[in-house]
Amino acid sequence: MTPVKLFADLLQELQNGMKSGALYISIAEKSEDMARFYFRDGDLYHVRYGTAIGNDCLDILEFYTMNSASFYDGISAPDTPARDLPATADIIARFRKSGQSVKAR
Repeated sequence: MTPVKLFADLLQELQNGMKSGALYISIAEKSEDMARFYFRDGDLYHVRYGTAIGNDCLDILEFYTMNSASFYDGISAPDTPARDLPATADIIARFRKSGQSVKAR
C-alpha cells in the first residue's frame, strides 16, 4: 500500500535531501497532464501543469486533488526556470497551509 502524506512534507523531504530531479504528480480530476515540480540541489526552479508555468501553475493546483507522486532523480526541466516562482520555502508553506496530501511512491 502506498503511503499518503502531506504534499508539503514530501516537498520538504526533497529540499532537505538537496535532491535534483523531477517530481511528477497525477491529478485525480480527469487530465492527461501531470503536474511537474523540478528540483535542483533541493530548490524548486520550475513548476508546470499543462500550459501553466510558475506561479500560475501553483494557483491552479489549489483547485485540484493530487493523487500520486513519483520522484525521478536527475531529470531536468525541458526549458528555462520559471521567472515568477516563489522561493521553495514559500511554496512549501503554501502547500502546508492548503493541507493537500498525495500518495508518495
